[in-house]
Formats: sequence, structure tokens, C-alpha cells
Amino acid sequence: MDDKAKDILNDNRNDKTNDKSNDILNDNKNINKNININSVTDSEPKPNDDTNIPDIYKINFTKEELLEIVESCNKSAFSPTVIVLAVLLIIVTAVLAFFVYNNYDYLVFKTILTRGYVYEDSLQDLIDEELEQTDSDVSVYFDDAVIDIFMDRLHEVNGDKYTHLYLPAQYTAKIENEKEVGNSCSWFPFTDDTAYLSITNFTAESASFVEENAGEIAEYDRLILDLRSNPGGYVAAANKIAELFLDEGDVISVESSKFPFLSETNTAEGDPVFDFDKIIILQDGNTASSSEILIGALRDNLDNVVLLGETTFGKGIGQYTVPLKNGFYFIATMFTWETPSGDTIHQKGIPADREFTIETLGDELGLELTILENTEE
Repeated sequence: MDDKAKDILNDNRNDKTNDKSNDILNDNKNINKNININSVTDSEPKPNDDTNIPDIYKINFTKEELLEIVESCNKSAFSPTVIVLAVLLIIVTAVLAFFVYNNYDYLVFKTILTRGYVYEDSLQDLIDEELEQTDSDVSVYFDDAVIDIFMDRLHEVNGDKYTHLYLPAQYTAKIENEKEVGNSCSWFPFTDDTAYLSITNFTAESASFVEENAGEIAEYDRLILDLRSNPGGYVAAANKIAELFLDEGDVISVESSKFPFLSETNTAEGDPVFDFDKIIILQDGNTASSSEILIGALRDNLDNVVLLGETTFGKGIGQYTVPLKNGFYFIATMFTWETPSGDTIHQKGIPADREFTIETLGDELGLELTILENTEE
């Protein structure tokens, strides 16, 4: 190889070496450039100088947009709806915990007997006998049997026959009987100026009967209101009928209960329909409960009422009926009541002004009444 060829070869090698050196130098410059950029960006942020920052790391939000985002997050985290739901959840949890704690003994008792008691057959026999049914599911009807047994024992202790458990068939029969009796109310003209009205109980049916016929009855000057053997019924029905006689705001009765929200003063609403010169009420020893409420309301608020007959039964207590599962109903004595003048009539009754006879009735009406005997030819 001649000297000229060697010189050309060496020049090529030097060029390659120089190129490689230049590449390394350029890489170092780029690294230093990046380092300088990052250093400046970290220590002295330049919002508009993002030339060398990858797009994935760019956040192009204005100050107003960031404030909106923060406000939105605050609203979603602490909105009134979220707060209300959180409070309700806390309340429900606390109530459930309180309920379980207060009923712990009974829940344990029930769970053991219904799920782990060895003599399950005898338990089922007892439930069947108390509830008057067969093949009772012990876990389903256990509570009803316990209530029934306890109420029977309580009646033996205090004589409260009004607090008890209605079996499904018993309650159905009760409602049907009340409707039938309520539909047996009647009225007719007793004389030209006196109407006779018999109210057999206090139900929706009897109240509707009086309201539907009130217009015709009101045309008479005097009223004979027959409440003999009326055992009572629903206070609401007695209030509706009393309102036909009383001025708005007149007190019908005053109820007192250990539950404050059940204590109330029943007053008449609206204008009266009746304005009789005289009201003669017929009563006896079987006139009870809501019948006595109506008698007390009319006697204490009006000055034209005369009571004929016997002292009433004297039931100055009232019951509430609560529906249970499986068609059962629990009725319990939960309030006492007084007449508008403050009389407590429980176990005392409301005495009559006069004995009821044809003569005393005629005397009150200013008539001479006689009983017509039926004769057969």
C-alpha cells in the first residue's frame, strides 16, 4: 500500500472518530439542556413555556376552571342530600341498636325455643291450642302465642277484659257484626213534633245513618234519642254524631294517655245541624263507652237534655287496635276520658235524671201516653 492510500484511510478513520465524538458531545449537550430546562421548570415555573414537556403531563386549566372543579368536588362531598342521608343512616343504626339492646332477652328466648328446643312438638301443640289452628309454623306464630298467653294471665290479675289478642277469624267476625248492628239504626216520627232516633252502636255505618237522615230529623222540635243497650264503639263515630248537636269549639270529651301524643281534647267542628227544644235520652245499664261520651257531651253543653232510665255502664277507658302480622290484631287499653265538665265516669256511670216509664216520658213530652195492646181476633 502506497503512502497516499494510507493517508486517505487514516483520514476516513479520523472522520469517523470525529463524528462519533461529535455525537457524544451533542448528546451531552442535549442532556444538559434537558437538565437545565427541568431545573428551571421545577424551581421557577413558567406556565407558558412548556415546549419540552410531554403532552401527557400538560394541565391546561385556567384559574377559574380549577376553582370550579374544587367547588364541584366540595358540593358532591358535602351536599345537603349527602348530609341528610348520612344523618338518617346514623339515626336508623342507633334505633336498631337500641331496639336490639332493649329486646335482647326476648330475642334470645325466642331464638332458642324456635330453633334449638328439643321438645319442639309440645311447643307446636301449645301454639296450635292458643291460636286455634293446626300445624302452626313455630317460628312464624311464636310471638302471637306469647301475646295471647300473656294477655290471658294479665286478665286474671287485673280483670282488664278489653286488652287481648284478636285471632284472624275473631277480628273478621267482630267487624262484620259491628257493620250489621250499625246498619240496624232507625228513626221515625214519634209525634207530630217529636222524632225518635235509635242508635245501636258507634261505627261508620251508624254515623253515616244519622248524617244521612239529619235533615229530616232536624225538622222536628223535640228528639227522643234511644241509647239503651248501646255498647259503644268508635270514638270518631261518637264525635261525628255529637257535632250535629254542638256549636263549633264545644268540648266533646277529654282523653288522657301515658303517651302524650295520644292525649287530646275532642271538640266539635262546623255548625250544628240540630236545634231541638228538648232532647230526651233513654239509657240503661248496658249503655256504655262511646254512648256515654255522647251523653256527657250533650248533657254538659246543652241545657235542654233530660236523661231517662238507669245509671249507665261506666266505661271511662278506651282502647286502640293495632294490626299485627298474619291477620292478628292487638287491642289494648291506652287512655281514659272525662266529660266536658271533668267528670270521670269509669266504674261509676252517668246517673239518669228520672226513671224511664211511659208516664215519665209522657210527662217530659207534655202528653198522656198509653201502651196499645195487641189483640188477636
